[in-house]
Amino acid sequence: MFGLRRNKPSFDNIESIMSPGVEINGSLISQGSVRIDGKVEGKVNIKGDLIIGEQGKVKGEVKAANLKLAGRIEGNAIISGRFDLSSSGVMAGDVQCAVFTIDEGGQLNGNTSMGRTEQQPSSGRNRFSEAGEKQKAGR
Repeated sequence: MFGLRRNKPSFDNIESIMSPGVEINGSLISQGSVRIDGKVEGKVNIKGDLIIGEQGKVKGEVKAANLKLAGRIEGNAIISGRFDLSSSGVMAGDVQCAVFTIDEGGQLNGNTSMGRTEQQPSSGRNRFSEAGEKQKAGR
């Protein structure tokens, strides 16, 4: 347990802040760390850490090294490191990450895949429905 705490990102190195009231329609790309308190509709690709504050909303795919979600994401997330979903956070989409934590009250509406691969998260819904149909056919 103590080892995990030492590896936990500090999120102190934020280089760019998107304030409440700011909206982006299109891709948001950054080599550094970013905090979003506004709205983004489009892909978000952050090479550093990403914080989405309580007022922050993203509708689209999110990629980052580490993510702390207190706002809302509607889309898939590919996080190479740690994904912290806070009590006010809502994740509506599939998640792929190495470490995943959810505070009490946080909402996840999607599938999760944990590991250090860089592949797109795949929805398990199709696999399970196909397996169910094969079972029904075999009766």
